[in-house]
Amino acid sequence: MQKQDMSVTSQETLNSSDHDPRSLNEMLQELRVLQQGSQILAGFLVLLPFSEGFVKIAPVEKWVYIVAFISAITSLICFSAPAAQHRVERPLRHRVKFKRMSTRIIIAGTIALSTALISTTQLVLSEVVGGRWAHIGTAIIAALICIIWWIIPLQRKVRF
Repeated sequence: MQKQDMSVTSQETLNSSDHDPRSLNEMLQELRVLQQGSQILAGFLVLLPFSEGFVKIAPVEKWVYIVAFISAITSLICFSAPAAQHRVERPLRHRVKFKRMSTRIIIAGTIALSTALISTTQLVLSEVVGGRWAHIGTAIIAALICIIWWIIPLQRKVRF
């Protein structure tokens, strides 16, 4: 009997969880974590141009800043979208469609947040250590984000 229960495919599990109201709450909880990090980063980036030292940064660093800022704001928009849409659409008539669309929006937000974190790392390290060390540090952060946020979960998804 137990062996039979374990033979449930991941697709069946996914489909049954799509209809589970708790999984919507779980998704909204995940968004709270992502949104908070995004808000802190965006807040830092909003203040940066108004600091005295900002005018002294190199033109290329200003472009890195623009990429970081736009990416952080984009992630905020994406992470707040499911909650805003949920409120507008209440009561949800198409829960499964809503969750699938929200998942796509969250993934887009996570891509934007990844870009913002990498760009911000480059901006900060170029000011602190400069040159090659800034690029090495940024590459390490980019690799960590790619491995932990993308590669490991996608490998698990394929395996199970």
